[in-house]
Amino acid sequence: MNKKAPRNKARAGPAVLRFEARLVRSPEAAGSLTLNLPKVISAKLAGMTNVEGTINDHPFRAALESDGGTGQWLRLNKAMREGADVNAGDTVKLAILGPEPEPRIPADLQVAFAASRGAKALWTDLTSLGRRDWIRWIESAKTPETRTRRVTRTVEQLSEGKRRPCCVNVYEFMLSRVRE
Repeated sequence: MNKKAPRNKARAGPAVLRFEARLVRSPEAAGSLTLNLPKVISAKLAGMTNVEGTINDHPFRAALESDGGTGQWLRLNKAMREGADVNAGDTVKLAILGPEPEPRIPADLQVAFAASRGAKALWTDLTSLGRRDWIRWIESAKTPETRTRRVTRTVEQLSEGKRRPCCVNVYEFMLSRVRE
Protein backbone atom coordinates (compact mmCIF):
# COMPACT_ATOMS: atom_id res chain seq x y z
CA MET A 1 0.00 0.00 0.00
CA ASN A 2 1.43 3.37 -1.03
CA LYS A 3 0.48 5.90 1.65
CA LYS A 4 1.17 9.53 1.08
CA ALA A 5 2.88 11.55 3.79
CA PRO A 6 0.50 14.04 5.36
CA ARG A 7 0.59 17.45 3.70
CA ASN A 8 -0.39 20.49 5.68
CA LYS A 9 -1.67 23.15 3.29
CA ALA A 10 -1.85 25.62 6.18
CA ARG A 11 1.86 25.10 6.91
CA ALA A 12 3.89 28.07 7.96
CA GLY A 13 5.58 29.70 5.06
CA PRO A 14 6.03 32.93 3.25
CA ALA A 15 3.12 35.10 2.29
CA VAL A 16 2.50 35.26 -1.44
CA LEU A 17 2.29 38.88 -2.53
CA ARG A 18 0.21 39.25 -5.69
CA PHE A 19 0.05 42.47 -7.68
CA GLU A 20 0.25 44.01 -11.13
CA ALA A 21 2.88 46.46 -12.36
CA ARG A 22 3.74 48.23 -15.59
CA LEU A 23 7.09 47.65 -17.26
CA VAL A 24 9.16 50.68 -18.21
CA ARG A 25 12.45 51.15 -20.01
CA SER A 26 15.28 51.74 -17.59
CA PRO A 27 16.79 55.22 -17.90
CA GLU A 28 20.10 53.87 -16.46
CA ALA A 29 20.61 50.93 -18.83
CA ALA A 30 19.58 51.09 -22.46
CA GLY A 31 17.28 48.25 -23.47
CA SER A 32 16.66 47.12 -19.93
CA LEU A 33 13.13 46.85 -18.49
CA THR A 34 12.22 47.55 -14.90
CA LEU A 35 9.11 47.64 -12.77
CA ASN A 36 8.46 49.63 -9.64
CA LEU A 37 6.96 47.72 -6.77
CA PRO A 38 3.88 49.28 -5.21
CA LYS A 39 4.72 51.00 -1.88
CA VAL A 40 2.63 48.49 0.12
CA ILE A 41 4.59 45.59 -1.45
CA SER A 42 7.93 47.33 -0.86
CA ALA A 43 7.02 47.76 2.79
CA LYS A 44 6.29 44.03 3.13
CA LEU A 45 9.61 43.14 1.48
CA ALA A 46 11.66 45.55 3.61
CA GLY A 47 15.03 44.06 4.42
CA MET A 48 14.96 41.53 1.56
CA THR A 49 17.61 41.86 -1.14
CA ASN A 50 16.48 39.01 -3.39
CA VAL A 51 13.04 37.73 -4.25
CA GLU A 52 11.59 34.75 -6.04
CA GLY A 53 8.23 34.40 -7.66
CA THR A 54 6.52 34.44 -11.01
CA ILE A 55 5.96 37.10 -13.62
CA ASN A 56 3.05 36.17 -15.89
CA ASP A 57 3.46 32.62 -14.48
CA HIS A 58 7.15 32.47 -15.47
CA PRO A 59 9.35 31.65 -12.43
CA PHE A 60 12.19 33.99 -11.56
CA ARG A 61 14.68 34.90 -8.86
CA ALA A 62 16.02 38.46 -8.91
CA ALA A 63 17.66 41.17 -6.84
CA LEU A 64 15.57 43.99 -5.43
CA GLU A 65 16.92 47.48 -6.02
CA SER A 66 16.21 50.50 -3.83
CA ASP A 67 14.72 53.57 -5.46
CA GLY A 68 16.65 55.75 -3.01
CA GLY A 69 13.59 56.33 -0.85
CA THR A 70 11.15 53.87 0.65
CA GLY A 71 10.42 51.96 -2.55
CA GLN A 72 12.02 49.17 -4.53
CA TRP A 73 12.16 48.02 -8.14
CA LEU A 74 13.10 44.96 -10.16
CA ARG A 75 15.19 44.82 -13.31
CA LEU A 76 13.99 42.17 -15.75
CA ASN A 77 16.84 40.30 -17.38
CA LYS A 78 16.57 38.78 -20.84
CA ALA A 79 15.48 35.35 -19.55
CA MET A 80 12.70 36.94 -17.48
CA ARG A 81 11.51 39.10 -20.40
CA GLU A 82 11.52 36.22 -22.85
CA GLY A 83 10.04 33.68 -20.44
CA ALA A 84 7.19 36.00 -19.49
CA ASP A 85 6.85 37.25 -23.11
CA VAL A 86 6.75 40.92 -22.10
CA ASN A 87 7.81 44.29 -23.50
CA ALA A 88 8.02 47.88 -22.29
CA GLY A 89 4.59 49.28 -21.52
CA ASP A 90 3.04 45.89 -20.68
CA THR A 91 1.21 45.41 -17.40
CA VAL A 92 2.33 42.14 -15.83
CA LYS A 93 1.00 39.92 -13.06
CA LEU A 94 3.48 39.11 -10.31
CA ALA A 95 3.43 36.69 -7.42
CA ILE A 96 6.38 37.16 -5.06
CA LEU A 97 7.18 35.16 -1.95
CA GLY A 98 7.41 37.44 1.06
CA PRO A 99 9.76 37.01 3.99
CA GLU A 100 9.72 33.56 5.52
CA PRO A 101 9.39 32.99 9.25
CA GLU A 102 12.11 31.12 11.11
CA PRO A 103 11.51 27.46 10.25
CA ARG A 104 10.16 25.10 12.91
CA ILE A 105 12.01 21.86 13.38
CA PRO A 106 9.65 18.97 12.55
CA ALA A 107 8.98 16.63 15.48
CA ASP A 108 10.62 13.62 13.78
CA LEU A 109 13.79 15.63 13.14
CA GLN A 110 13.86 16.85 16.76
CA VAL A 111 13.74 13.23 17.92
CA ALA A 112 16.58 12.33 15.55
CA PHE A 113 18.68 15.26 16.84
CA ALA A 114 18.40 13.87 20.38
CA ALA A 115 20.69 11.02 19.30
CA SER A 116 23.29 13.25 17.60
CA ARG A 117 24.85 16.23 19.34
CA GLY A 118 27.07 16.95 16.33
CA ALA A 119 24.13 17.24 13.95
CA LYS A 120 22.20 19.45 16.37
CA ALA A 121 25.25 21.69 16.92
CA LEU A 122 25.71 22.25 13.17
CA TRP A 123 21.96 22.81 12.79
CA THR A 124 22.06 25.71 15.24
CA ASP A 125 25.02 27.18 13.33
CA LEU A 126 23.14 27.17 9.99
CA THR A 127 21.43 30.24 8.60
CA SER A 128 17.64 30.31 8.46
CA LEU A 129 17.90 29.65 4.72
CA GLY A 130 20.08 26.59 5.33
CA ARG A 131 17.67 25.18 7.92
CA ARG A 132 14.75 25.94 5.61
CA ASP A 133 16.37 23.98 2.76
CA TRP A 134 16.78 20.87 4.95
CA ILE A 135 13.18 21.13 6.16
CA ARG A 136 11.88 21.62 2.59
CA TRP A 137 13.77 18.52 1.49
CA ILE A 138 12.31 16.46 4.34
CA GLU A 139 8.78 17.78 3.88
CA SER A 140 8.78 17.27 0.11
CA ALA A 141 8.83 13.49 0.62
CA LYS A 142 5.79 11.86 -0.91
CA THR A 143 5.73 8.77 1.32
CA PRO A 144 6.34 8.22 5.04
CA GLU A 145 9.20 5.86 4.18
CA THR A 146 10.97 8.49 2.10
CA ARG A 147 10.49 11.06 4.84
CA THR A 148 12.01 8.70 7.41
CA ARG A 149 15.02 8.09 5.13
CA ARG A 150 15.45 11.84 4.65
CA VAL A 151 15.36 12.56 8.37
CA THR A 152 18.03 9.89 8.92
CA ARG A 153 20.12 11.22 6.04
CA THR A 154 19.80 14.80 7.31
CA VAL A 155 21.27 13.83 10.68
CA GLU A 156 24.04 11.80 8.98
CA GLN A 157 24.98 14.62 6.61
CA LEU A 158 24.93 17.29 9.31
CA SER A 159 27.10 15.03 11.49
CA GLU A 160 29.55 14.87 8.56
CA GLY A 161 29.63 18.68 8.40
CA LYS A 162 27.46 19.12 5.32
CA ARG A 163 25.55 22.38 5.46
CA ARG A 164 23.14 21.90 2.55
CA PRO A 165 20.99 18.99 1.36
CA CYS A 166 21.92 17.52 -1.97
CA CYS A 167 18.80 18.04 -3.95
CA VAL A 168 16.28 20.63 -2.83
CA ASN A 169 14.31 22.04 -5.73
CA VAL A 170 13.63 25.59 -4.54
CA TYR A 171 11.73 26.45 -7.72
CA GLU A 172 9.36 23.53 -7.17
CA PHE A 173 8.76 24.73 -3.61
CA MET A 174 8.27 28.33 -4.70
CA LEU A 175 5.91 27.38 -7.51
CA SER A 176 3.87 25.18 -5.19
CA ARG A 177 3.41 28.21 -2.92
CA VAL A 178 2.51 30.81 -5.57
CA ARG A 179 0.15 28.45 -7.44
CA GLU A 180 -1.89 27.42 -4.37
